[in-house]
Amino acid sequence: MQWLSTVDGSFEAYIERYRPQVIRMNQPFSGKVGHLLSGVDPLRGAELASLLQIDALYPKAFDACSSGEQQIVQVAHSLLNQPESLVLIEPFRHLDQFRREHLEMLFRRITDLGVQIGYTDRAQESSEDIQITFRQSETIPRIDATDVSYRHPLQATYAIEEVTVQMTEPGLTVCIGTNGSGKSTLLELLARSRRPLHGRVKRGERAAYLPAETEYGPFPKESNRRIVQLQAVLNDPASVLLLDEPTVDLTKGERKAFLEAVLKKSESARVLCATHDLALVDQATDVIYLASGRVVFQGERSIFQERSTLWSHTSSPF
Repeated sequence: MQWLSTVDGSFEAYIERYRPQVIRMNQPFSGKVGHLLSGVDPLRGAELASLLQIDALYPKAFDACSSGEQQIVQVAHSLLNQPESLVLIEPFRHLDQFRREHLEMLFRRITDLGVQIGYTDRAQESSEDIQITFRQSETIPRIDATDVSYRHPLQATYAIEEVTVQMTEPGLTVCIGTNGSGKSTLLELLARSRRPLHGRVKRGERAAYLPAETEYGPFPKESNRRIVQLQAVLNDPASVLLLDEPTVDLTKGERKAFLEAVLKKSESARVLCATHDLALVDQATDVIYLASGRVVFQGERSIFQERSTLWSHTSSPF
């Protein structure tokens, strides 16, 4: 398994040498996960689902899966035809740490069987130092969501169930949890891009919302689109910012610049980030921990770190 930099030429050299099948993690799949993985060889599909621990997703529609779940399904689909050489474009970008470690282990096992696997990971790339500016917010932030529940169409289980979130002061809140826990859905409900089936969402004013997928946000013609999107949302005068996985697709230097800017922005606005980024979690004032669509912890980060059994370990579930 080999990391391929898109900056130093190693990506192009790998393509030239091995002529691999190149898989991009944004294929527009539709239908149920089970059908996607069983179409070519049901046995191989079932074995891959077991190895990747996504058996439970079989009856779930692909577009109802979280970004991380979709990512792992796409990886499984790319392995169905038993390619000799494979390059995966950003296979880890939406995965929690446990899923990433498990996928890396699987890639090593497949490599031991003779399959060449290369991958890109922009988070490992170096870049020049940049500065991200921000604008102070002048109004009082307010989020009031009471007993909110939401279920995706045709799905039996709730993505969000009986969640209450109330915020009336500036600060940085991180929403954490494993892939599929409901983080993105909660932000969509708070942004009012989805309507809850039960409960209510009130805000003092319009919220600035940035989705996880870069291609769904503004500025489609910009070369470094995510940075431009983050720059725009941090300069929005809104006092409530809802950012879904804001550090995905950023280099080390870009993540550092964003973290500095978002901390300053959070002095005058309430910033809520759904994230797996431990550096962002470490700087938060508050934590919302979701598990299977329910809030299992909501409070100060320092209290969460004291109570968390897993936080002190090198492998974190977030």
